[in-house]
Amino acid sequence: MKVLVWQWGRFGAGARYAYELAHALSEHCGFGTLLSLAEGAELMQNPVCRQAVDLPLHTYSGSAEFLRRSLDIHAVLRPILARLEDAPPDVAIVTMMGYWDIFLVRHLHRMGVPVAVVVHDAEVHPGDRFHLIVRLQRHLMRQSEGVIALTNFVAEQVKARLSLVGKVHTTIPLGAFAFADLDLPAPKPLETAPDRPLRLLMAGRLKRYKGIQLLADALKLLGDVPLALRVVGTSDDPSVLATLAAFPGVELDLGWKDERTLISHIDWADACILPYVEASQSGVAPMSFKRGRSVIATPVGGLPEQIRNGETGILTETVSAAALADAIRHLTEDRDLTHRLGRNALRHAETEISWAVLAPRFGAVLQRLRQGRA
Repeated sequence: MKVLVWQWGRFGAGARYAYELAHALSEHCGFGTLLSLAEGAELMQNPVCRQAVDLPLHTYSGSAEFLRRSLDIHAVLRPILARLEDAPPDVAIVTMMGYWDIFLVRHLHRMGVPVAVVVHDAEVHPGDRFHLIVRLQRHLMRQSEGVIALTNFVAEQVKARLSLVGKVHTTIPLGAFAFADLDLPAPKPLETAPDRPLRLLMAGRLKRYKGIQLLADALKLLGDVPLALRVVGTSDDPSVLATLAAFPGVELDLGWKDERTLISHIDWADACILPYVEASQSGVAPMSFKRGRSVIATPVGGLPEQIRNGETGILTETVSAAALADAIRHLTEDRDLTHRLGRNALRHAETEISWAVLAPRFGAVLQRLRQGRA
């Protein structure tokens, strides 16, 4: 079976997801794959990754170019469509929604190619400005034959918005990316020195709904508990981080980080922290697990599906500063627990959420799409 895998985002994990899924479908399912990524995607700077991209697409580098090229979208897509029409895939899957996906889906349907959509977020997060993309995604799901959610929480949100009758639909968790192209060293064991501060990492898109204020309030309650907190990533409004920056032991490293840099921050930490007040799921959690690091998280959205309390991390009892402070204090006082959770997290990443396990689940969905059975 030949599968088209595409994602045309320039930033974020969408391109990485598409790249690794295509490789996994080939390696673990024996499928032939066609991979399409945006020319401007971060992965395309890596010669190993670029060589694996069959159908590169020049998208846009700013709003003006986006508008100009969108008005001539058929010409933009023509090189890819010509390749696909010469040898149509049996099925296609988009790993993260983009603005131009619906145009490709229309052409795929004319070729008789069924399409599956991977859904990361079904609703707009508080403070985000992605209302248009979420509406487009719902339209895309209506037009598709398959819907794959990353958590049951998101799947239920999708079902509340549109009917999935007649569609192949399932939940397949976000896997632990292999990052084989980066040739990373093996995960570093946690340091054993009991007298140094516990190292915590908060990383990613630093939005208000990620619980920045909640974490600051928890730090107030912890008082003199020895901690080193590193906050890494992009923020639309760095002023929201001012309360965190005021605490001793807190280090800010703001701005976009490439994958290797982000992984080096995870290796520095004893655990990652997700003090979210709202969430679909977390991309940081499986990355942390893959490096042998556990996660402290609040029990919101799909996070309880990703983090096993007392096994791969700690879920706070409530979404409150007091509960978050208790979870942090627990790790500072029990370093053996920190080590045990880290070992369990790595084992979970290498088994249950590895591509060897997840790729056949994708393969089964794609086979059903090809056979036209819902």
